[in-house]
Amino acid sequence: MSTILPEEPFVTDRESVILLNAERRYLRRKFKESLAVTRDILNPRNQLRRFVERQTTQAKQIADETVQIAKYNAPIIGVIGASALLIVMRGPITRWISTRRQSKIKTPSSK
Repeated sequence: MSTILPEEPFVTDRESVILLNAERRYLRRKFKESLAVTRDILNPRNQLRRFVERQTTQAKQIADETVQIAKYNAPIIGVIGASALLIVMRGPITRWISTRRQSKIKTPSSK
């Protein structure tokens, strides 16, 4: 703890008490300011706000990275998407082809 007492030996008792009181007031004010900052940091609302800010920042970064990856790998993603679409549509496509074949077979032939 540093004191603001002068180094001079010619300090009277009254002056030393006045200086000690000034130092005590200064340290008390400094402590109260740091205590207010600590309470502000530890306030649950402020903690929640900071948590939400961190999470939204991380989500934005992840979304930006995902967009960059998708742009870089667009042809591969397109091929995979088209393959998945063909696999899903396999049943309706085969039914459509079957109905087309049957309609050709059932058409009356001209003699």
